[in-house]
Amino acid sequence: LSPLPPYLEELSRAARPPAEGGAARSTGERQTRARRRRDALSGHEAAAVDRDTRLIAEPGPTPVAQIPDDDILLFPRGAKAGECIHAMFENADFTDALLWETVCAKALAQHPPGGAASAESGTPIRQLQMLLRDVTETVLPPGFALQTVPLTRRVVEWEFSLPAHHLDAASLGALLDHYQVSVPMLHFTTLSGYLRGFVDLIIEHAGQYYVIDWKSNYLGDTAADYAPAGVAQAMATNGYHLQHLLYTVALHRFLHRRVPDYDYDRHLGGTLYLFVRGVRPLWPGAGVYFWRAPRSLIEALSSLLGGEMDAV
Repeated sequence: LSPLPPYLEELSRAARPPAEGGAARSTGERQTRARRRRDALSGHEAAAVDRDTRLIAEPGPTPVAQIPDDDILLFPRGAKAGECIHAMFENADFTDALLWETVCAKALAQHPPGGAASAESGTPIRQLQMLLRDVTETVLPPGFALQTVPLTRRVVEWEFSLPAHHLDAASLGALLDHYQVSVPMLHFTTLSGYLRGFVDLIIEHAGQYYVIDWKSNYLGDTAADYAPAGVAQAMATNGYHLQHLLYTVALHRFLHRRVPDYDYDRHLGGTLYLFVRGVRPLWPGAGVYFWRAPRSLIEALSSLLGGEMDAV
């Protein structure tokens, strides 16, 4: 395999914090970081927190009889199931399906999702494998499928910190209202410190960089449940718009510092939020939120946060 492009290599190093004392990061430490990554963005504002791992596993609608056993719609729901799905996507090579069974089995072993079916039955493994196949084969709005993105063009769990000097809810709300970005009501005192977060995945394709976030939220059993209207409601209700805008600001600042002749409009491809239970080739457009925020919005939000463009 060819080496990582220089800017992805640097992102990759940032995504692997050095272990204390030079020792390798333990599995326990890594799992702890994974569990807290959803809440790390901001301890002050619930609207900026990813909610899919906080969902309580509650009985949903009775599954329709036509859903096959290996469909991800029948996979358990809730926090544990969400961590399992995220771990699978984090470790899978999208271009090599021969390795997927091992990756899925490891995710199930390290993050048991609960539910009636055991890993030994083989059903959860098949469900995760089918999920990987569907998500990676689906052509996404930018015009490519993830199965074409090799490991050398991706960075998982990129950690960032954004300075927030005297950020207040009123100013942030006014900016989002101006651009008609729908978020829950913002309630937090003035922030003075740093917003810390983890981006699920950053990929480079055809010279452009994309932020990708996996959403394991269960929205229903049909393609209609994952249509743009349902996805839009989930994005707004859970505060995901503010989340992805902060991710974009962090990536924008990083690329501005590292890419020669960087230009937002040329190098920033946009954000993809994938509600993975509904993303599949036979359901065109389902489960996918895609947006490249206007440059003026990202620059205004960066300015509102304060700090230098090099700060990330």
